[in-house]
Amino acid sequence: MTVLSPNLGENVVSLNWFFKLKEIDSVSKMKINHLKAIAEQDDRLSKLNTRLEETNLQTVKIKQEMFTLQQNMYEIEQNLKLYQKQRQNLMGIGESGEKYNAQIDEAESQGLMVLEAIEKHDQELKDLRQFEAGVTKTIAEITKEALEIKTKEKEEIKNLDMRLCLLEEELPSNFRELLRNVTAKNLAHGAFTRTDNGSCYFCRYKISRLDESEIDVQHQLKQCPQCERIFLPYGS
Repeated sequence: MTVLSPNLGENVVSLNWFFKLKEIDSVSKMKINHLKAIAEQDDRLSKLNTRLEETNLQTVKIKQEMFTLQQNMYEIEQNLKLYQKQRQNLMGIGESGEKYNAQIDEAESQGLMVLEAIEKHDQELKDLRQFEAGVTKTIAEITKEALEIKTKEKEEIKNLDMRLCLLEEELPSNFRELLRNVTAKNLAHGAFTRTDNGSCYFCRYKISRLDESEIDVQHQLKQCPQCERIFLPYGS
């Protein structure tokens, strides 16, 4: 494991700088929590908008099915009129016209089925319109609420960023440079780690007893060779 030497080539640095790093770690985690709070508000709205889009798509689908059913109903009614007229014509010339009875019955049966489907779809459209109105109202309410929360969270983040900037400026150049390099990697759970039973707490990379002593006893500035997080010595 490579030792990143402090200024003037010293191998042991003041524990005070690690207290600064620990404070930076704490403030950074506070910032992450505020960012999560903003993301949660965006997620709330995103889910509602997704439900609204799904409702709109379902409405379009049902309207298309309704159009097809109405066309079918029109054709059935035209056929029914034709069969009834043909039967009436036969009866007018003295014939029974019974041969059209089955066709008329079938057309009437089909018409009844289509009519029931149209009525069902009509009720579904009413339900969807009511649901859409409710979701739209909820989105408007949550948008206002979310904006207030996000504005507050962003103000907190602004203050934390100022605090982080001041803390970084107080660090010696080697600490500051290393911190910026590691922070730029956007590592999950932050830029810092500790020793834990001879390993890096986060990635479990094994470190030697000498390295562990140099980190926790001599307070040397070191990184984990695997996850590249900065080791904070115990006591800082």
